Amino acid sequence: MRKKTQARRESFIKAAGELFIAHGFNAVTMESIAGAAKASKVTLYNYFPSKELLFEAFVIEAGKGVPEAMELAKEETDLRRCLSKVGHVFIEITGRPEIVRVNRLIISEAERAPQLSRIFYENGPRRAQEAVRDILVDLMERKLLRTSDPLRAADIFVALCNAGIMEKQLWCIEPPPALSERQTAVEEAVNIFISVYGKK
Repeated sequence: MRKKTQARRESFIKAAGELFIAHGFNAVTMESIAGAAKASKVTLYNYFPSKELLFEAFVIEAGKGVPEAMELAKEETDLRRCLSKVGHVFIEITGRPEIVRVNRLIISEAERAPQLSRIFYENGPRRAQEAVRDILVDLMERKLLRTSDPLRAADIFVALCNAGIMEKQLWCIEPPPALSERQTAVEEAVNIFISVYGKK
């Protein structure tokens, strides 16, 4: 029974996500989501009382695996290898097709539905940013990085990793970067970051 319940929940999230991306948040109704998931509207409301909660679940699902990946990076004892793992996690996540599409959706809907931006930020970028911050705090406590504002340092590191990559995907200028390009981007970001935040 539990499996079936989870499967139904996931079917609603998947249907809602596809409709949000294709038509925009405001144009999608709970009725259309229920129809796409081949369920009744009553059943849908039993799982998700509002579109906003469905959107929140969709954002969380799109970023699945981030906490676990960050925990693995945190276990790394070498500074450069630790930062490299964090950088690769970030580039992989932000480059996922569903994440890129969600970013485009947020940009297009921000003025009409500002609550979406908040839901996306709180459940996506902010969680990831805090995960990086926690890793940097650990590195600072271990004296591998100089002591500084860890949240600001996290912002800078993430920006370095995604520099020139995220925008081109958002604007459909270039396809997702190949593995070699991602590796080069992360290596350059780590070098720059350590040159500024590393212990002298």
